Amino acid sequence: MSSSQTAVSGPVQIEVHDTLDAVASLESEWRALEEKVDDGLGYFQTFDWCQNWCRYYLEGSAGDARLRLQIITFRCGGQLACVLPLVERKRAYGLTILQSLGNPMSQYSNLLLDVDTLSLAKMRECWKTFSEQVTADAIIFDRFPKSSQMAEVLDEAHIITQTDDLSLIMDLESIEEWEPFQASFKKAVRRGRRRRYKKIETELGEINLEVHFGGTDAYRNAIRQGLEFKRVWLKESGRNIAAFSGQHAADFLTSLEGDSAAREGAMSYVMTAGGQPIAIELGFLKNGHYYCFLGSFDWSLRTYSAGKVQMEQSLKWAIENQISCIDFLGNYEAYQGDWSNSSTDMLSYSAAKTTKGRLYSQLWEQRLKPGIKSIFRRLPPNLRKRLIASLPGG
Repeated sequence: MSSSQTAVSGPVQIEVHDTLDAVASLESEWRALEEKVDDGLGYFQTFDWCQNWCRYYLEGSAGDARLRLQIITFRCGGQLACVLPLVERKRAYGLTILQSLGNPMSQYSNLLLDVDTLSLAKMRECWKTFSEQVTADAIIFDRFPKSSQMAEVLDEAHIITQTDDLSLIMDLESIEEWEPFQASFKKAVRRGRRRRYKKIETELGEINLEVHFGGTDAYRNAIRQGLEFKRVWLKESGRNIAAFSGQHAADFLTSLEGDSAAREGAMSYVMTAGGQPIAIELGFLKNGHYYCFLGSFDWSLRTYSAGKVQMEQSLKWAIENQISCIDFLGNYEAYQGDWSNSSTDMLSYSAAKTTKGRLYSQLWEQRLKPGIKSIFRRLPPNLRKRLIASLPGG
């Protein structure tokens, strides 16, 4: 589909933007839209995230020639009402897939929609009109929460519930102070947390939590160190490191903006012991919703459970700073259950446009991929490490 306007019944226009200059031209309108609308799940569709991802993954040495930018905008009477950031990816055997921009870095597929300007009912019509004109072999959105606007817009016939995945959330709306909240846990839980805390302070030194927002040297240094911690953990635990490998991953994540005064944007928690970083977390704040993106710790100190202590420290900071919720972004791990009090189902979307796309979406996306992922997660770490090492580039 070319970069042209397509009229939809009524005063709605669909525009497809496929150049970085076109994205830049949308900045003021895009930022205004994201300030006006937010379903609490749209950080990965913000201008800052999308523009910087394009800069580091579509240009320069890290540029991927298999990707074609497809930023979709919907206008009512000339006013920007919706942004849906997508890319078209070329795969083996000439297969083309239309998917969310930023995948796999972007944890949630979603859109930014002003329902006051473009109703959900009208947006569903617009989506149908747009999807019918897509020339890719398949449209695939890997992960979006059931409570997101995207789930309400897409045609339900192609939505699949990811039965093995949930997004765990700590709802903090009713929690005003840290001490009463901490006291609400069972005695054995409190004792275990005190024991971990004391072990670190006794053997490694005094614990402190530093909070740094995007745009500062301290933030950039924290992200680089956190990524190094994470790469070691991924390798040692037999997990895929592709998304965080290469300098472009660090360049992209360190480029994200933050605002300490407004408590908005990219931020990092750095927990130190004896003045040395031992656990680091990267996350994003938007309208009080905290997206817990990447937690890491010093693998050489793994017996100290530094990551768990850091999570407790950052939870305390969130409560003291009136953060409304902490979102663990799906791919849940059992330990996150101790730090959450609600959840939302994760969904995916798979709509084939050609016979080739149907084979890919129905055979791979809906059957083989979930099964392989489930089996792989249950394997012992040492076996996972050997399997990953045997892969090309492993």
